[in-house]
Amino acid sequence: MNPVDPFEQQLREAFRRVEPPPGLERKILLRIQPRQPRRLPSWFAVAASLVLVVGGSLGVMRWQEHQQRQREAERVRQQLALTLEITSRTLAKADQRLKSIGVERIRLQEVSSWQEY
Repeated sequence: MNPVDPFEQQLREAFRRVEPPPGLERKILLRIQPRQPRRLPSWFAVAASLVLVVGGSLGVMRWQEHQQRQREAERVRQQLALTLEITSRTLAKADQRLKSIGVERIRLQEVSSWQEY
């Protein structure tokens, strides 16, 4: 007979069949079974709905306010453009009239306060 090498003996020991402990199969099957999802309390759905409704309402209100501010800004811009156009035309007419009567340059005098008038 052949004497068995100690390394081979260790390998045989390491790979020998070992019986599983009792109940191992049941424990494994319990772990791999799908778990039932937790049910949320019914008040949670109501609270989430309220949060969505309030959040959505606030969002819509802010959007409407933003739109209103944009419309107001556009109205003010148009008024300013009209005012500048009218002022420009009026100054051009005044300049034409002054030139028609021979005034080329107007001497400006600084006023220190309005109370002198």
